[in-house]
Amino acid sequence: MPTPARRPPHGPDGTGAAAPPSGTAAASDDPAPSPGKGSIAGFYLVAGLIMGGVWAWNHGSPLWEHAVKLLVLLFVAAPLLHLARSRRAARRPAHRLRLSFVRLATAKIALVVLALGASWLLEDSMPHPDLVVAAGLAAVITLLGPLLHRYLLVRPPAAVP
Repeated sequence: MPTPARRPPHGPDGTGAAAPPSGTAAASDDPAPSPGKGSIAGFYLVAGLIMGGVWAWNHGSPLWEHAVKLLVLLFVAAPLLHLARSRRAARRPAHRLRLSFVRLATAKIALVVLALGASWLLEDSMPHPDLVVAAGLAAVITLLGPLLHRYLLVRPPAAVP
């Protein structure tokens, strides 16, 4: 197995200073790599399975109970997770995009309204409409989440010196 070539310990000018890895900027000036599309898709897969599972777990419950439980999941558990992620993100550069709370809340409310409407429409036409709605929730979140994720992002406000 061939060994990789090593750079000499001294920079190109012979002063002993190592050359930065990319052009003229030092490595610490480069922005941190953003998460790949695979990690975003995995996040939406897990979120879709959880929300579909919560809807399926409560099948047979009145629609208002479905709405309350899903809204609690969306507006209590998700912000706690977001708080934990934002504390971790405090170490990252400030110029990175963030999730917009208003856009995310609007998307969540639209999702709950869509699920309630589908459940109400399917109520008299099949024996277990909640299981179909649960599968639909999981599919919509898993498939459309990564596609619409970029519309939920905003630039952070400029830092005031």
